[in-house]
Amino acid sequence: MIRKIVLAIGAVAAAGSSSAFAETLSVRGVYPAGSDAAAALQSITLEPFGGPEGQGLTIALGDELRAAFIDGVPYFRVVPFNSGADAEATLQGSRSLETFRRDSGEKEREECVERDDRKKCVKREKRKIPCWDTVARIKPRVRLVDRDGVLLDAFDEPRESATRYCRDEKRPSEDDMIDQLTEALAKDLRHRFAPVDRIEDIRIMESREGLARDDRDRFREAVRLTKQDEQLACDAFRALETGTPAHTSVLFNVGLCAEREGDLSAAEAYYRRALAANSRADYAGAGLRRIEDRRRAEVQLAEHNAQ
Repeated sequence: MIRKIVLAIGAVAAAGSSSAFAETLSVRGVYPAGSDAAAALQSITLEPFGGPEGQGLTIALGDELRAAFIDGVPYFRVVPFNSGADAEATLQGSRSLETFRRDSGEKEREECVERDDRKKCVKREKRKIPCWDTVARIKPRVRLVDRDGVLLDAFDEPRESATRYCRDEKRPSEDDMIDQLTEALAKDLRHRFAPVDRIEDIRIMESREGLARDDRDRFREAVRLTKQDEQLACDAFRALETGTPAHTSVLFNVGLCAEREGDLSAAEAYYRRALAANSRADYAGAGLRRIEDRRRAEVQLAEHNAQ
């Protein structure tokens, strides 16, 4: 009987947790590189990086740049260094490494302080034991230079990682930490130099406050449809707009549908209307920032393709 009750409670909890997941629409978009000058290029030579284990960063960054695709097409032609082939710009630099240990306080642990003749612990006490941080830090100096020696972009932001351990634990591997930092830096540089084509699940607004009873039911059904057929959900949200032209949730959701379909101008207009209806509509503010980013990416792609 007890087991049945526990299982029943678990089933209720699971049902409650599943309903807590927010409904979303899937939006695909191209988002801008951090550097407009780098994004305009079609070909790059990657010069071997100097400094301790600079080759590791050279390899990781080369892999990331070759894996940069937009609409299934490689964004850059990565020209081998000293191959004799021409490239629009050269990526060069170095990195320095630093690893050290620093104090990180203490932690409490029960320890055996007395044993019997058979070596069995008969008394335990809480003792404080020392802890430390293992710190790994890399300092890159990256320069993107065109054929004429003009500096197109520079990146000097250090990366640091710290892992805590105590006397009763194994000291973290510094080599593993450096490898992770190197991979993270290479990914950051890839996003700095090339736009990103990605799909996001963006939350709709679900508040029905202010809607008439019939509209509340229609809105609830539109929300439900997002899990089954996003186009039908969007059609339902658009049908609601006629009778509720100033409802924040309806306006935002219709705008998100327009963004999903690639109509950025319509999406921007709806997000602005949602903000006009409710100046605290954070979702709409985030939507406008996405539109701004995507338009910057469009400019970058146009510059890139015009080369």
